[in-house]
Amino acid sequence: MFCEEEQITCTTDDTDVCCNIIEGLFLKYAGNEYMTQRLKYHVLNLLPSQLDSEDKNHEKRLVRNDYLSNEQKQFVQVFLSENRYYYLQSSNQFYYYDSKHYCIVREDLIHHQLLTNISKDRTLMDWKYKTKTNIMKQIKERGLFSSIPETETIQIVLNLLHPSLFATRTEAKYFLAILGDSILKKNNDTIYLVKPKTKKYITALETVASISIGHSNLFGNIITKFHENYKYEHCRLLKISNSLSIDIWHDILNKYGLDLMCVAAHYSTRFESAENYIQTIINDDDNVKQYGLLLCTNQPENIINSFCNKYIQMPAIEQDASAPVYSIQWKNMHYIWKQYLSVSALPNIVFSNTFKNILKERYTYDEETDSFCNVTSKYLPHTSSFIQFWNETIVTLNNNADDIENVLEIDEFCVLYKQWAQDNATINGNIGEIEIIKIISHFFASVEIIDNKFIMGVTCKLWDKRNDLMISLVSLKEHFNLKNKINDCDELIHFDVAYDYYTKIYSDKKSKNTHVVSKNYFEKFLCSKLQDYIEYDKFISSSWYI
Repeated sequence: MFCEEEQITCTTDDTDVCCNIIEGLFLKYAGNEYMTQRLKYHVLNLLPSQLDSEDKNHEKRLVRNDYLSNEQKQFVQVFLSENRYYYLQSSNQFYYYDSKHYCIVREDLIHHQLLTNISKDRTLMDWKYKTKTNIMKQIKERGLFSSIPETETIQIVLNLLHPSLFATRTEAKYFLAILGDSILKKNNDTIYLVKPKTKKYITALETVASISIGHSNLFGNIITKFHENYKYEHCRLLKISNSLSIDIWHDILNKYGLDLMCVAAHYSTRFESAENYIQTIINDDDNVKQYGLLLCTNQPENIINSFCNKYIQMPAIEQDASAPVYSIQWKNMHYIWKQYLSVSALPNIVFSNTFKNILKERYTYDEETDSFCNVTSKYLPHTSSFIQFWNETIVTLNNNADDIENVLEIDEFCVLYKQWAQDNATINGNIGEIEIIKIISHFFASVEIIDNKFIMGVTCKLWDKRNDLMISLVSLKEHFNLKNKINDCDELIHFDVAYDYYTKIYSDKKSKNTHVVSKNYFEKFLCSKLQDYIEYDKFISSSWYI
């Protein structure tokens, strides 16, 4: 009956309900003098004092709750200010920033610190877990990339990027803004072109980003090869140096990768976007702007015109029949074009056929010889002379190209070419290893080059490496055989001893045509020719010479 009447309170006036309940109780106990007296006692004596007590307790609770609520608010504010915790939903990880470096932190460590600080405060002990839950909720609402890095953190990141990867701090900031756009998913159709050799740095950064912030394919818009389907107005150039060791770069990312990404997100937010940053670069760094926007502000014809003006000359042709006729073969012209792109830090912006057709419109072209007539280039003599050197002295071996005997190292190529040039007094033999590699890669594409150091499957007529080495081994064998007969001592021959003996033989000759192989090559040759006599990896057995 009481429960049914209590349900009425939802639809009738509270006073009427209470009066009806009391009246019903008096009716219920009518004729029962004991219960009537108890009812009157409860209503007249206990109920007023109990209600008065509850009213006072309620007031106290309200005052205490207000006090604790203010204390909690102040505690939360101070804690979050002194402890810069953040969260990322994409990685489901918590982060901590100590005003210098960012790091990943476990959630249970935050819980422990929170409960410890609350316990020290004592005031909020009754609201201990309520306060912890409140703070954890607020931390989860603080995104990592909403944090603003301190100046010290920004300078650390910039110093890591400049000058190791970027020639100027402006270029480093531009890269950070690009990275920040990707992190914050500012979707745009901008394409950034970089040199193929620098892609390794981007790949390493993507790996760290995937692990630390849950972003995969962070640099899908950074490419190494231009395609003619790309719109020039959407293309930007990004110049990254490739001189930094990839191992050092991995160490940097492992230690400072999170700092780098947080600063990048900050730059993207601060400058709105990488595009806005480069468009508003100060005049002092206008070269960076011009390079970055080169493709979107020029047509391919303009860039090719620049190449022609700098790299191609048109000598004056006399009228008499004996006048010399200059020409550049298409393969040579294409090589000079690649030189220009390399020096200008440009990607290959046009297909070779398109480039050739544009040149045909500019110069006279001989279909039969596949040459451009009445043109020359100051950048061609080195190339032509090296090709001549190759054709006259280099033998390409189709079979057993990986044989140790048929390998020339790039520094050996430089020495042999210089020797050949000296024999041909009109030719300048000063050519670097990098240029030689480029020439071989372009004009002799079938020749394998390993690690930009070893030219496989070739020999040179100017130097019979195998014969020199075989002569030294015969001499070495005779020397130790004689030594053994005199001293009666079957000693092992260490590779170092054998190499020293070999170098002494040829250094004593003091001839310009005398060359010495590297120690690494020498040891490989020994392992190849004396494999049945090698002991302990680095020794030649005495059974070889006895």
